[in-house]
Amino acid sequence: MKVRNALLAALLAVMVTPWSSGVWAAKKYDVLELPAVPSELATKSLIYTIRKFDGRHFATGHRGHILYSDDGGENWVQAEVPVRSAILDVYFPSPELGWAVGHEGVILHSSDGGKSWVKQFDGIRYGQEGLALYQKMAAEDPNEPLYPYLVEEMEFAISQGADKPLFKIRMHTTTSGHALGAYGMILRTEDGGKNWKHVLHHMENDSFYHVFDFAQLPGDRMFFLSGEAGLLMVGDATLDTPSGKRVHTVPWEGSFFTSNDTVDRAIVMGGLRGRMFRTEDLGANWEVVEKPPTSALVDSTRLSNDNLVFVGIAGEVLLSTDNGHSFSRLPINPGGMVFTVAEGSEGTLLLGGPSGIQKVAIPQ
Repeated sequence: MKVRNALLAALLAVMVTPWSSGVWAAKKYDVLELPAVPSELATKSLIYTIRKFDGRHFATGHRGHILYSDDGGENWVQAEVPVRSAILDVYFPSPELGWAVGHEGVILHSSDGGKSWVKQFDGIRYGQEGLALYQKMAAEDPNEPLYPYLVEEMEFAISQGADKPLFKIRMHTTTSGHALGAYGMILRTEDGGKNWKHVLHHMENDSFYHVFDFAQLPGDRMFFLSGEAGLLMVGDATLDTPSGKRVHTVPWEGSFFTSNDTVDRAIVMGGLRGRMFRTEDLGANWEVVEKPPTSALVDSTRLSNDNLVFVGIAGEVLLSTDNGHSFSRLPINPGGMVFTVAEGSEGTLLLGGPSGIQKVAIPQ
């Protein structure tokens, strides 16, 4: 599968940086075996994601950087991380238990509130375990055409090494969750990450489009998966056979990089060319969101007052006070590219990007 436009290619080029590429890094050192190096400049280095869970903020970045703050983003502490892979996302379903994902297909786990981490999974295992699974399924059901197709995909994954990033991690409970990423990678666990299982055969993503984000839907363990080329799936982890059903009514064939649920249970999605859409009925009907022109929308958050904030990669910060029906641009100038946004201490936002973490006031 080829990336279908220049902007998406540019965004992925930023996310798949040379220092975290499995092929390039293998000539220098093994990023999956060497621990992250403590750095006084970690807060000023490349940051991919900032998230808040139970009063603690987390920021993830390149070279295995995971930072945490207990004072609204004023001061940060660098966590102990066993890899030097770029870390792209983090999720805590409880104050103590957390998971993080990133380049080289790495999945990390913390049991002490994010102060230290251990590796649970990586891209080498992704290909090896996937190949064993789909070879077994193909032998048991030789009339199913999907399984040989997936065998070839796993053989290709093995030939490429641990080069595919996981973009997002979502834990539904302290034991159940999904990790998702490039080229359709989707893994799930039901035992707190002791085992991460392939679920490609349950997903309607035959083209192996990148999966960039998720948003919560009403109901237990129901969620939207959004991604490349207008990809949108409704995920259902409540079934005996967890599945992702493709939504074919999306009025846009560009990529969706970020999605968020509103307080009234609608979903707002943003992506390439600053396009935004809203649905209240699982994608049966769509509303074009009113907003000013922006660059590609790459991250979003719902504030404690239920307002929505979306950010553009060129630094635009958008605010909605009507559950995502419309957005206005805030007079905030980060001075460069922005990859992520989170709510900081009262009346502030935390922005992350190539220049690290910035704390800015929300204009009143």
